[in-house]
Amino acid sequence: MKKIALGAFLVLLVTIGFGIYYLLSNLDGIVKTAIETYGSQATQTAVRVESVQIILKDGSGAIRGVTVGNPQGFVAKQAFSLGEISTQIDLKSLSEDVIVIEHITVRAPEVFFELNEAGKNNLDELNRNLSSSASGSSASGKSSDSDPKLIIRKLLFVDGNIHASVVPLNKDYELKLPKIELKNLGGKNGATPTQIADQVLKVLTDRALDEVKKKGLDQYKVQLEGEVNKRLESEKAKIGDKLKGVLNY
Repeated sequence: MKKIALGAFLVLLVTIGFGIYYLLSNLDGIVKTAIETYGSQATQTAVRVESVQIILKDGSGAIRGVTVGNPQGFVAKQAFSLGEISTQIDLKSLSEDVIVIEHITVRAPEVFFELNEAGKNNLDELNRNLSSSASGSSASGKSSDSDPKLIIRKLLFVDGNIHASVVPLNKDYELKLPKIELKNLGGKNGATPTQIADQVLKVLTDRALDEVKKKGLDQYKVQLEGEVNKRLESEKAKIGDKLKGVLNY
């Protein structure tokens, strides 16, 4: 009986050992999948990551080639390209309920602002997606117990650029994205990756939109919306005339 119990215990130890080895050896892939999954859920667009490298010895990490796709109805494939991301993880927190990330620095982020034929811009649409994702998640209770919790002590966006395009007028502009610094994301108790993605991308889109407005590009929005409304009224009038013709026949 003792031999059976000892054998079962050894099998359990080996199984746990292989599980830990798999987790650690595949940590880069797990982080990559998590960013793409939670990011895509939050933005309702395609979020892609080129590579992830986590060094467990000192808790440092590098994430490269993060892109956030554009919502439907826009020409460019991307709304954001986040360049190179460096991070420092509190290793002690990996065994706790809330994972603490000491700092994240995003260098040379690229924002692609686009104003389309309908007078809508991609960053506003992305903000709407983020808001609906956050409210839907809260209403369904999905992001309460099952999702991991994070705290980010400090998050920096530096050396960023904004590529602004007014598609109907074929006008392109290059703007600088000011330095963005966020602290204590997740609060004291932590937040889910979806909630933090919602918060961070909303700040990023809002700051980019502020710079676009300073440039005066929002004037085109009013102009294009006016032209769209004129076309709609014209189409309504044509339809009304056709209906009159049919009824009078």
